[in-house]
Amino acid sequence: MNGRSRGKFRGAAAMLLALGMSLAPHAAAQPVGAGSPDVGRFYGFGGFALFGPDSNDQLQGERGGLGLIAGGGFRYTPFLSFELGVLGAAYRLDSPAGTSAAPAPGTFKDGTLRTNLSTGGLNLSVKFHFAVDRIEPYVGVGVGRYTTDFRTTSEALSCERRCSDTGPRVTSRSRDTGYHAVIGADYHVTQKDVVGVEFRQLRLDANFDDIGLGNVKAGGSLLWLGYRRYF
Repeated sequence: MNGRSRGKFRGAAAMLLALGMSLAPHAAAQPVGAGSPDVGRFYGFGGFALFGPDSNDQLQGERGGLGLIAGGGFRYTPFLSFELGVLGAAYRLDSPAGTSAAPAPGTFKDGTLRTNLSTGGLNLSVKFHFAVDRIEPYVGVGVGRYTTDFRTTSEALSCERRCSDTGPRVTSRSRDTGYHAVIGADYHVTQKDVVGVEFRQLRLDANFDDIGLGNVKAGGSLLWLGYRRYF
């Protein structure tokens, strides 16, 4: 996913989030009986996501990656639910040159540098729902605590076989608080079995001063497809 594509993706995302927040008052205004079979029930959910990372001036070649979102929730009222979730996402980027974020030239095989940025953590969300027959759109916001890892590996000069990650490496870790907003829709296949699609915008800043990168935007956009099961 290049910069122009990410820009269009985020522009559409902003419009969707604005639309979702405008729908929230309608969710709160639903009749008390709407969607009542799910009220008072716990549920579990999980699924995979496409991840479009936020761009950074000090980084190059930031590619789209994959993510995982899973957890559990409780349907408090017909229009309100609370969730505890886990989120993980990772992607590749070009290895930064001229900084301590990459091994010194001449200490590894040329062309073998490989750099990854990964983020994972726990988050809490509150979601507002409104139902249209089997389809149930929702919007929500949340906060989480995340660990972001920067890792550059290389191949040793003397290695001949199975050389991945045998040379010098550079690693750094940052623990930070992040915030997210979501808009999505669930489809009830049965009363308890639900499939859903969700767009999530994660705002997260990580600090890598120790390797000369400073503050890095470690969040991004996630398009999630998953399964939800009420108990």
